[in-house]
Amino acid sequence: TPATMSVVNQGLKTPVVFISVTNPVGSGIMTSMEKPDKNATGTSNIVPVDQIFGLAKELTPDVKKIGILYCSGEDNAVKTAAKAKDYLSQSGYAYEEVTVTNSSESAATSLAAKCDALYIPIDSTVQAAMEQVVEAATAKKIPVYGSDPVMVQKGALASVSVSNTQLGEKAADMADKILKGTPVSEVPAVALTDYQYVINSKTASTLGI
Repeated sequence: TPATMSVVNQGLKTPVVFISVTNPVGSGIMTSMEKPDKNATGTSNIVPVDQIFGLAKELTPDVKKIGILYCSGEDNAVKTAAKAKDYLSQSGYAYEEVTVTNSSESAATSLAAKCDALYIPIDSTVQAAMEQVVEAATAKKIPVYGSDPVMVQKGALASVSVSNTQLGEKAADMADKILKGTPVSEVPAVALTDYQYVINSKTASTLGI
């Protein structure tokens, strides 16, 4: 999202096709998903927080309090965290949130000492430090739930998300249409909802799950 916003705000004449922008309208990239109006279109990766925490309940049923760690400067992260907090409140969980602007390691250590699990929304800043976040959580024997398979590859216990491969394939189809002459305004942005469950078996073993 930050990269797409930066490019679109330049007002370039070159068409833009983005991948994995959670909320294109809310981020100001377009006024309507159906009729892109800023020479940019692409794919959105809506995060199914209900399914993520449903999986968490199945894998770690004793979790009562969840720590939410995200970057306050990333629109994707802020909006996904808000969805998570709403869901947790309605589902009887307690939660504590900590926002960061760059380094996540000390924040993760602080949250891990107070919570039974950590949740990371779609957030490139925290994802870049995922190994350190997982290390802090593992030291306290608690799981990390993510919102992207890359987070699981870096040690998080599990995630539920749209497939990055499918997001890329759909965006490539859109780029192909535009390169063949279809105006960007006639290539609607698409939110994919075919979710992928990913679990890190090594992390599960380490945590005794």
